[in-house]
Amino acid sequence: MSDTVWAMQRAERERLVGYLATVPPAAWEQPSLCPEYRVRDVVGHLISGAKNTPPKFLLGMLKAKFDFDVAMCAAAARESSGTPADLTARFGALADARARPGPAMLGEVIVHSEDIRRAVGGGPGAYPQDHLRTVADAFRGAGMGLGAKKRIAGLRLEATDADWSTGEGPLVRGPLLSLVLAMTGRSVALADLDGPGVAELGRRS
Repeated sequence: MSDTVWAMQRAERERLVGYLATVPPAAWEQPSLCPEYRVRDVVGHLISGAKNTPPKFLLGMLKAKFDFDVAMCAAAARESSGTPADLTARFGALADARARPGPAMLGEVIVHSEDIRRAVGGGPGAYPQDHLRTVADAFRGAGMGLGAKKRIAGLRLEATDADWSTGEGPLVRGPLLSLVLAMTGRSVALADLDGPGVAELGRRS
């Protein structure tokens, strides 16, 4: 992965660390927007992801009998214990971790940041457009686990706040962050979108 994308990833991890420091302890036990994950579980998932490598991923999948969701939940559970301050510090220490390659990891940090922020009432984060374009380009072809490629098949997505679009078919328009979230099945983002393709995208979320 290029140094540019690594720098983006570090910046987004550090942005999230700064936000986590403001989240009240009780809110860490609240459900996030990520199904079955509390806020602390999302942070545990990000810690696990920052430490992950292809061999570790394969071993986790073998233990989970190749059930992706089971493997991810098990990995998050191993890292989600401790106080909020402890979890924040552990994640912060991994800001420059380079175990997992590819811009999809950048997207994971941004999407899970929104899973946390919106669950605890923080509202959407502010992300540089080049970070979001990098993520959107990576996500539009993503299959296993994320499923964005199948979710947006036969639809045209156009950002209203950035020079980005993809696909052909009924139109879905809106802020690039909301398109990224919708690509990952976050139905909360649908309210920010318009166009004849929104209803179909919602059915696939």
